[in-house]
Amino acid sequence: QTQGDRLPAGERERLLGSIVGEAGYLSTLTENTLQLVRLAGTGIELRRDWESVEEIVGTVLARVRRRDPARRIGAQVPAALPLVQGDAVLLAQLLGNLLDNALRYSDGPVDVAVRCETGELWLCVKDRGPGLAGDGAAAGQPFARCDASGPHGAGLGLAVCRAIAQAHGGRLVLRQRGGGGTSACLVLPTEPQPAGAAP
Repeated sequence: QTQGDRLPAGERERLLGSIVGEAGYLSTLTENTLQLVRLAGTGIELRRDWESVEEIVGTVLARVRRRDPARRIGAQVPAALPLVQGDAVLLAQLLGNLLDNALRYSDGPVDVAVRCETGELWLCVKDRGPGLAGDGAAAGQPFARCDASGPHGAGLGLAVCRAIAQAHGGRLVLRQRGGGGTSACLVLPTEPQPAGAAP
């Protein structure tokens, strides 16, 4: 009889869930570390193409919602958004990192909202978690944690998000929300659209 056979079924399920969760965390940590090193390199060139924000959001939500059985994530993505020039894989990683943070550090609903302002596209993830520590100035720096009392993390997720945003000529905007929580937004410049793009 193996050690596993001697454990009650509920305990085996709990341990298996913990192992899967830790494996996922280590995979994300490794991916973020490699991406940060890559983006910090000099002369890096992104694989830029015209990309649909609706498609990127849809792809990421389909993947992240498999880890969100409570269906806490809502999305407001208007139709006919302008295309953006960028690396779809990196932009998807950025949105995935923001959603992972929001789900990890909050118990309430998480909203994804996209809007266009003058010359800019805002892709925001909003939660009702504990918010940013202090004034939030350290958020987005490597190995800085927004909330040291929360679940473990290396503080690389937001640093990678900031590096991806900057590599696309954009920025990452982190704000406290009125009533509690955080709004984390990728802000990208909108450019003249390619010929044949839908209005």
